[in-house]
Amino acid sequence: MKNYLRQIYYEMRHQKMMTWVSISGTALSIFLVMSLFMTEQVKTAEVAPESNRNRIMTGQGIHVTSSTDGDGSTMGLNPNFIKKVYGNLEGVEKISYLNVWNANRDVNVKGGDAYSMSPMSVDNEFWSIYDFRFIDGRPFDEAEVSSRGKVAVVTASAARTLFGEEKVAGREIDVDNMPYRIVGVVEDVNPLLSQTYANFYIPYLDEDTQSNYWGGSVVRLLLKEGVDVESVKAQVSHRYQALQREMDNESDRLIYHGQPYTAEEMALGNFGSNNGPEIDRHHNMMMIFYCVLIILPAINLSSMTRSRLRHRVAEIGVRRAFGAKRISIVGQMFGENLIITFIGGAIGLILSVAFIVLVSHLFFQYVGGFDPSSLLVVNARPTFNMMFNWQNFGMAMLFCFILNLLSATVPAWRASRVEPAVALSGNH
Repeated sequence: MKNYLRQIYYEMRHQKMMTWVSISGTALSIFLVMSLFMTEQVKTAEVAPESNRNRIMTGQGIHVTSSTDGDGSTMGLNPNFIKKVYGNLEGVEKISYLNVWNANRDVNVKGGDAYSMSPMSVDNEFWSIYDFRFIDGRPFDEAEVSSRGKVAVVTASAARTLFGEEKVAGREIDVDNMPYRIVGVVEDVNPLLSQTYANFYIPYLDEDTQSNYWGGSVVRLLLKEGVDVESVKAQVSHRYQALQREMDNESDRLIYHGQPYTAEEMALGNFGSNNGPEIDRHHNMMMIFYCVLIILPAINLSSMTRSRLRHRVAEIGVRRAFGAKRISIVGQMFGENLIITFIGGAIGLILSVAFIVLVSHLFFQYVGGFDPSSLLVVNARPTFNMMFNWQNFGMAMLFCFILNLLSATVPAWRASRVEPAVALSGNH
């Protein structure tokens, strides 16, 4: 093994130009692939307080067509409609109600400066679906939500901005000139975590409405461990059909668009209440991008590998003359190229992490109930835990292996097939 590595080092030193071109080509390919891959992963990364993202689904919006009023849709739902469609679903562990419209509001302490902050109106179950870390105090409870209590949970940064410290449970703030008592303080949420990002949280309001469908609410469902999302979608689809049968003598028609949506579907952000996310199309497009970013560099690297091997045809001929088998020669060439590929892959992976951290605002689309002009949102950066995990590392190694397989196997096999007499004569 030691001699094997020494020989690889010797070859790399004596073909510096080709070696570094190969490493650079591999690094560029892995950089492009992993930048794209991590951009996708950040949108669904399971980090606190959204550690259960793969089990959380969102029900929002409805599309209704009417022969009298035409086509209608809304992103907010009537709470009664939510109960009919999403209540007591099989496989759902918890259900949480939120208000869909959360425009920035002015927040200040009595007699202090007002700051524009992002709110989120949630019920008490919200705190059991997401794993917020409380620095001080507690979440508001069911009694405070049902009584429409003027209580709030604020983030640590909001507390520092308003009071100059984080331990502020029990103190009071004004939200649009309405007094709210702070019951808890939580760690800040990264703005890329759109399901939970806000500067402060207040109780959900169950609005009274005369409509059968329209309202201002959305719902989050926490699935039980191991429950298939398609089984939940199927139940909701059947409920849509049952509601439609109840309305057969009415003019309204309910249009089902594949709700509730997964975190990945919600992250697409290119759909509304009258059209659903095209997740399959998105997956197909991403697969095409990955293939192009792997195959094109592999073709170029294959040419470089063939050029490197041309200088070693005489060596291969000598080894063949002394009885070396073709499979052993191919294996060695493959191993040498694999080491070069992994060096390039490591460089590409490091570069992709640095690139995404520095210019993430060019890649991520911010969705959720907050003001997109907020500097905190615009300047948000993914954390290392959001970008890098063992799955990402495994994908990088897999891409390196595929790149090596495509670029090295054919040139090495062709070089091993040169007859010893031809190789030693130099007529190759």
